[in-house]
Amino acid sequence: MATGTFRWGLLFRALWLAVFTPILIGLLVGGIFGHPVFLGVFVIWLGVLACVLRAEALNSQARAQVSPDARLLGARAGWMLLALLLVFGSAGLIRAVLG
Repeated sequence: MATGTFRWGLLFRALWLAVFTPILIGLLVGGIFGHPVFLGVFVIWLGVLACVLRAEALNSQARAQVSPDARLLGARAGWMLLALLLVFGSAGLIRAVLG
């Protein structure tokens, strides 16, 4: 992996953490002081963050190659799709419980 690609990967991971941190803190506080369903949603969103970071790691590998193979690109898309499903699943959970 080239040094520049490594630096971009670190930057993107830091940006994802900066995006998710306020959301996760809000869900944790809402779960502790509000309704317990938010603790479950907090755990789901931790899974979303893990999926996004895994997809970003695969994206870093893809950027390091001249022509990445379809399996790598498919795996990256799969992790992002799982992240989207978890986001919508958490919204459905909140709607079902708080109605």
